[in-house]
Amino acid sequence: MKRTSSTSRRKQPRTKDKSRVLELAIVALFALVLIYGASFAIRVTHGFSKTIDMPEYSVRLQILNGCGVTGAASKLAKALPGLISLPLEVAILDTDDFNSYDVKESFVISRDGDLKAAGLFAQQLGLNADNIVYKPIENNYRSISLTLVLGDDFETIINPVSE
Repeated sequence: MKRTSSTSRRKQPRTKDKSRVLELAIVALFALVLIYGASFAIRVTHGFSKTIDMPEYSVRLQILNGCGVTGAASKLAKALPGLISLPLEVAILDTDDFNSYDVKESFVISRDGDLKAAGLFAQQLGLNADNIVYKPIENNYRSISLTLVLGDDFETIINPVSE
C-alpha cells in the first residue's frame, strides 16, 4: 500500500552552503579555545618568580621600659620595624615596665642560649655588645627569645645619629 499524504513532506537535506558555514564556525571556535589555552600556558610557565629572602633568626621580643618615660616601650615598638633588617625578623610580643626606672643604658637579655641573634639585634639597634646578658625565663610559655630593657638612652635607639 502506498501512502500519499499531502501533509507529510520529506525533509530536504541542508544545503552545502549552510553546512560549510557551520563547519567554519566550529573550526574558528576551536582555534580561539586553542589560542586562549596556549596563552594561559605561556603565562603560567614563563611568568616571573619572586625570590623572598628568609630571615636567619626569628626573634620573639619583649620590650620593657626601664627609663621611666611614659610610653617609651610603645614608642620603640612602633619604630622597631624600620630599624631591623635581615637576617633578623622580629615579632614584638609584649611591652611593659621593668622592675626599676633608673636604667641608664639600654640592654638586651637573651632568654635562650642563642647569643648570636641577641648580638645581631643589639648591633642593628646601635647597642654595645657588652650590654647583652643571658637570663632564661622559668615558665617561658610565650617563647620570648629576647628582652630589650630601655634605659635613658632610648631616644638614640629610635632616632639614631647619622655619622
